Amino acid sequence: MSISRLYRCAAFCLILVTPAFTTAAQSGGSVTIVVNPGPFATVEQSAAGESRVDWWDADHKDDNACTECFAATELRRFLAACTGRSEEQFRLVKPERLPKRGDVFLLGSRTSNPLIGSLAAASGSTGTLNARESFHVRAFPDGDRTLCVIEGSDRVGTLYGVYAYLEQLGMRFFGVGEQGTVYPNGPVELAADMELVDSPGFLTRGFWAWEDRGNEQFFLWMARNRMNFWTAEEAEVPFLKKLGLKLTAGGHIIQDYFLNPHAEYPYNYPQFEGDEDKAADPYARSSQYLGDTNGDGTLSYFEAHPEWYGLHKGKRTDRVKDVRGVNYCTSNRDATRELAKNLIQSLIDGRWRHVDIVNFWMSDVGWWCECEDCEKLGTPTDRLLLLVHEVFTHMQQARSDGRLHRNVQITTLAYIETLAPPTRPLDAGFDYENCSVTYFPIRRCYVHSLADPACTEINRSQLENYQGWAMGAGRFYRGRMFIGEYYNVSSIKSLPVVYSRILAADIPWYYRTGARHFHYMHTPTRLWGTWTLSQWLLARLLWNPEADTDALLDEYFRLYYPTTSERARSFYEHLEEATANIKPFKHSVPGYSLRGQLASRSRDLFALDHLRYDPHHPARNDGPDVVEMIDGIHRARQEIDAALIECADATECARLLEDERRFAYGEAMFRFYYHLVRLTMFHNRNEEALARREFVRLEQSAEQLRAITDLVQVASTHANAENGLEASQVASAYDFFKKEYGTD
Repeated sequence: MSISRLYRCAAFCLILVTPAFTTAAQSGGSVTIVVNPGPFATVEQSAAGESRVDWWDADHKDDNACTECFAATELRRFLAACTGRSEEQFRLVKPERLPKRGDVFLLGSRTSNPLIGSLAAASGSTGTLNARESFHVRAFPDGDRTLCVIEGSDRVGTLYGVYAYLEQLGMRFFGVGEQGTVYPNGPVELAADMELVDSPGFLTRGFWAWEDRGNEQFFLWMARNRMNFWTAEEAEVPFLKKLGLKLTAGGHIIQDYFLNPHAEYPYNYPQFEGDEDKAADPYARSSQYLGDTNGDGTLSYFEAHPEWYGLHKGKRTDRVKDVRGVNYCTSNRDATRELAKNLIQSLIDGRWRHVDIVNFWMSDVGWWCECEDCEKLGTPTDRLLLLVHEVFTHMQQARSDGRLHRNVQITTLAYIETLAPPTRPLDAGFDYENCSVTYFPIRRCYVHSLADPACTEINRSQLENYQGWAMGAGRFYRGRMFIGEYYNVSSIKSLPVVYSRILAADIPWYYRTGARHFHYMHTPTRLWGTWTLSQWLLARLLWNPEADTDALLDEYFRLYYPTTSERARSFYEHLEEATANIKPFKHSVPGYSLRGQLASRSRDLFALDHLRYDPHHPARNDGPDVVEMIDGIHRARQEIDAALIECADATECARLLEDERRFAYGEAMFRFYYHLVRLTMFHNRNEEALARREFVRLEQSAEQLRAITDLVQVASTHANAENGLEASQVASAYDFFKKEYGTD
């Protein structure tokens, strides 16, 4: 791949990169890496000192030192591997003076490392760093040695600059851990004359998660591929901050956490005895006060203020549990004030004290209050945006009061009942800089890109709503768009779905339509196998939406599978074709799910043009049909088996074996569905002999799925399963047919 396809300047224009090289420390000369350890005694202590850094105070010197020194240790580690030298031959020193001899690397910003500014004129530097996380790498001769400056606009930009420099030497961080890392073929030389400037396309790039389920190798992969979004619920938060990750929390649990109707009322309610030791009640007495209705000796929020909670079917209800239920009465200012107070306190010193971005969502597919005051506020979308504005106003007041000492952003959601854009203007004071909307196209298909006009059956409505948010000339929302994709939506259960074609089409289109923030949920964090390609390609395109995808794919297969490139590529192509129609096949699309039709007497087993049993190719809404999907799985099996026979590299073989394990899980799942579909068809036609014959084959696939455990426990609890058979989500259909046609 040409360098110009990999790197862009801050304004997204191409910049010349001149790859001239010099032998690393010719004749045994030294290599020195100069970086500022800040308040730490040594560079090494600073690099490993994240637990001693206050990542949330106003003084960023220790933050900068920790990340920049970690970048220095990463540079030393991989330079040693690339050049064939020991790590001890790369010295790490403070920026007290420029070493007089040997090759030198200067790391940091002009604030953290003053030597960088002093060399700007000498290097002929023309690059400017205006964007966060951007970097400028320049190597130039200085007599008989080379100076290399890796300058970041901030500490994270410095870290990313180090990885970009290493990529110039031939390093690639395709997958997780050593097995996923590609090194140059033999010792390489250090660049003696080069310049590159780069900055991110999407400002937020990562994965929506809410559980402590990551691991060190996964997080290092994220940093090395410039991904920066994960959950604050992890135990090792300082490590994540060192790597430059933005930390998030929230979701559909906002009401359950901060205005739970069943939680104890925290104030001294005038009409209730036994709470006199509590703080004075700041709210007016309720005309609907219930008292201690359950006789537990305490007063709950709902018992104290029923009017705070949603009116549903004519009654105020406390129907809230976890992420489900009836949304509270958002027109009630006291209720919102209490919710905001509890949320802010959590951000100050509670569970969410490490959070950078709050996902502020209401109940998952919940009901909205039906009271007259709420209905006057407009559609659920209108109400949600009003609520976000009000809550964020309370958060800003807490900052002004000196109670909340950091800026915390809010992103809410366009999803199901709030998928449609607002119908009326937003408040004039709506903070578009810190409040965004995440668009969640959960009901889309992945045969077609979201903007493909040929997908009228599924994606058209998703597209029209997105355009109303992001592109319409008369739209009311004018703020930032966050994309929340579903590549491993819960029902997919980490099957080996390949998304290279969809990523190549959708990511640049999202960018062109104004989106600057992106994540998807339920990402696998280990045992990736075939997921490696999509994860790496996603990271590349989020950083540079203008990247040449064909060139990226060429590079991936050439470097990751050096002796089986063509076989591996053919395997992935067949697998991508076979899995493209995964949404109606394994999850759902509007009005249809294959799972719901199995084991039924429905004569309309296939109700979409997208998915039939036999090949069916309409002019619009065409997708791989069941027979074609199974044929694609068969062809993929042939190619992966051939690749394993032909492979002549031990590391490559380990990669192929991990690919094959995840593929075998998918193979068993697709065949299980295939036989279940055929069994349903025979059953519906009352062809008992054929149904019994088909059940034998179904049972074989079921046994394979029962034996699979670790591969279905790599994502979130929502997307995991006890074993592959449970992951099929059609165990009830299987049990039904076992009673009908089994031999037990």
